[in-house]
Amino acid sequence: MSERTVTSGEIAEAIGMSKRAIELRANREGWPFEEATGRGGKRRLYRPADLPREVAMRLTLDAGTPAPANETLPAAKEVNLPAAEEVSQRQLRVAWARAGLCRAVDRLVAEAGFSVSGACRHIADDVRGGTAPENVMRLASEANDRPRAGGGISPRGLLGWHKQFRLQGERALIPGRRQKSLSVPSWAGAFLRHYQLPTKPSVADAYRAFKRDVKHPPSIHQVRRFLAKLSPEARDRGRMGPRELRNIQPFVRRTFAKLVPNDIWTADGHTFDAEIAHPHYPNKVFRPEITTYADIRTRRIVGWSVDLAESTTAVLDGLRHGISRCGLPAVLYVDNGSGYTSDAVADVVERLGITLTHSIPYRSQSRGAIERIQQVWTRLAKRLPSYIGADMDKEAGTRVHKITRQALTQGVAHRAIIGWDAFLQMADQAVAEYNATRHSTIKTTPDAAWESFEAEGWGPETVDGEMLDTLCRPQLARKTQRGEVRLFSRIYFDNALRHHHGEEVLVGYDLRDANRVWVHELSGQLICVAEKDANAADYLPESRVEEARSRREKAQIDRLAKKIESRTGQRVASIQLEHQPGRTLEGVMGHQTLEAEPVEAERLEEVRARMLAAEPEIDWATDPMGRWKQYEEWSGRDDLTDEQRRWVAHYPTTDEFRRTAEFYADFAPQKKTAQRCSNTV
Repeated sequence: MSERTVTSGEIAEAIGMSKRAIELRANREGWPFEEATGRGGKRRLYRPADLPREVAMRLTLDAGTPAPANETLPAAKEVNLPAAEEVSQRQLRVAWARAGLCRAVDRLVAEAGFSVSGACRHIADDVRGGTAPENVMRLASEANDRPRAGGGISPRGLLGWHKQFRLQGERALIPGRRQKSLSVPSWAGAFLRHYQLPTKPSVADAYRAFKRDVKHPPSIHQVRRFLAKLSPEARDRGRMGPRELRNIQPFVRRTFAKLVPNDIWTADGHTFDAEIAHPHYPNKVFRPEITTYADIRTRRIVGWSVDLAESTTAVLDGLRHGISRCGLPAVLYVDNGSGYTSDAVADVVERLGITLTHSIPYRSQSRGAIERIQQVWTRLAKRLPSYIGADMDKEAGTRVHKITRQALTQGVAHRAIIGWDAFLQMADQAVAEYNATRHSTIKTTPDAAWESFEAEGWGPETVDGEMLDTLCRPQLARKTQRGEVRLFSRIYFDNALRHHHGEEVLVGYDLRDANRVWVHELSGQLICVAEKDANAADYLPESRVEEARSRREKAQIDRLAKKIESRTGQRVASIQLEHQPGRTLEGVMGHQTLEAEPVEAERLEEVRARMLAAEPEIDWATDPMGRWKQYEEWSGRDDLTDEQRRWVAHYPTTDEFRRTAEFYADFAPQKKTAQRCSNTV
């Protein structure tokens, strides 16, 4: 292989000088060269070994060629990088930078004739002086592994890296890292007894208490370094209870891809975060307990119920509502609340063939699906003025509380407190909105997910509705009274109850159907299905009420005719008004029919028109009607004279004003004006 040669232009580019400067230096120092003839004419070719040492090194580093095979160098080997879990990425970058410098040393030795120690010394000197090529400066900065010490390297350090590199490769160049000391100091237990308390004292407070128990305590900085070595779980044990500590512990993420609807239902109770009117006591408010059932596969709310508190009644009613709408579940997954552990619930699910499973205590995370669904009721509560959640503004909450309690004390219903029936309607609407809203877990709406399974041929298992109602319908004990039974401020009646007057019975009800109740004997025997207001009737026959209305209106018209006659001097024979149900006399005055004697009919219409005209042609100073109109015109004006202001202030105190106000009160177009004037009197 012929030895490498370079031209003066290549030397100039490597050193960073002009070609002319290199040629002048070569002539001045007498660099050996060979002449070669080419297309561009004659040119000088220089061998790097014949050039000055610093020039040869620059040419070798700039060339970036691999070191040739040489018996004095170890044979090339595959780079054996350590596993990623053993070292950090920073350690790997340092090792690769050191390997790059070692290869630069090999190139100087092979191509420029330097010894290994001489090549290491020259590279280190150029790096320290800042004259090394840019890539060598970058490698030296990373290889140093001391950011605060700058980018310099020592010849001895580079020589040591080169020796390790030749013997063991890149793995030997990985810098060491000091490992954390995992030894537990002797004072650790005494300090943790003061630190790991449920009151969660600060490090400074725990350290002050700890110093009183130890003769030679460590510094607070040693204590902080010890705590930094502990894992969050080990550090906070005792400061957190088992339930709170699980929030930072690993967990098992459950999947539901293999389930179909009705495989697993989950249920939970939630105390509503707003006050509503009590269904039994009109002057009281309370926060209802809502029991919600949801299907795990589709995240659909399949059933819900409302009660005064968490109870077996609410649990069974919600289960009945869900089964009647969506079919039987295979598994019912609930917590250990009193409503779910009762014998009545266990008996019902056993008869229906449902497997009842309880979660482990203090493991609300295992029922995360139903816990998140409870946000439906939180959002509904925030729509109401009576919201009393934790994030409610205290000032606004106190103001609403005072207003509503004052209204309840006076026996007045306040608009901030919604009624029982209105609340049930809002709850049903909130459930429908949730089921029709896209769920982030299933990437579609719960209703759409349910319908997709039905479209593929899946169908729910159903149960006889009458048997389900008998098993699960909630019941309350009430006393009958003359065929009636009262429930939730409503009255239900059936003639069969006449034989149970004064007896205590069980009244079964459906929260979503207020029109009927199921009345049972205490033994469970059904007596009847009582209908709401079944014994209600009109106070009087409608024909008699209509006749009385017509008679009252005729009397009003007769009185009006007499007033017209007294004011105008013209006699009105009769005024007949065709009665229409639901309309008042004032509402039809503009459409009434006047019947008078033929000779006076035209005169009557003329008088009526003059009375209702905006500006009657009468003298206000001599005519009572004129003075009334003048008063209306001047009232509220600012451009009156002193005499006119005195008259406006005096006129409402006269008897004429009162009589005229009474007269105008019978005319619909002037009724509001007359009332206003009467109030001023």
